[in-house]
Amino acid sequence: MPAPVSARWFSTRVLLTCAALAVAHLLLHLCTVPVLTTLAPLAPPAYALVAGVHSVMPFLARRVTGVAGSAIVTSGIAALLVIPSSSSGFIAAIPALLAGVMIDLALWRSTRGATREARYLAAGAVTAVVLWAVSLAVFSPEHLTPAIVVGTLVGRLGGELLAVVSSRALASALQRAGIGRGLRASDQSSPTS
Repeated sequence: MPAPVSARWFSTRVLLTCAALAVAHLLLHLCTVPVLTTLAPLAPPAYALVAGVHSVMPFLARRVTGVAGSAIVTSGIAALLVIPSSSSGFIAAIPALLAGVMIDLALWRSTRGATREARYLAAGAVTAVVLWAVSLAVFSPEHLTPAIVVGTLVGRLGGELLAVVSSRALASALQRAGIGRGLRASDQSSPTS
């Protein structure tokens, strides 16, 4: 009798991989908080570009595991880790979790005629637009000028593009190092990545 779909998707190996990547996400968060805190009020477009680093681990989770939902699980664990480590608390967890949700939704099913990397780039673009739209709610009135709003969108798109490219490079490096070998073949229930 075959294992239930959820058991095949989220094996212990996949969950441990997601947890390890979530811890790496927390470390990236802690390293970038001083920079992002400075950039947010001074240069929102630069903030948006640097904030793309928070999408690297969810993208990497999808690449390494090949399991639909792994970006959400990685982001969810990371969000739980970020809450007590951030002065913003729960608010800081929202974009982390939202990035994982958008990545997995955009990559959930294969798109006919699109290459794998094109799907990742499209997922990055969708994630950037959603995170940009959410960030508009916290803009101060003086930052709601056309130049800053458009610049922030361009920054988000650039940040997510860098996250996609970085996740690809990291996945390749991990595979060359022997980390993750067999993970996708043994744990993936359908070709969704």
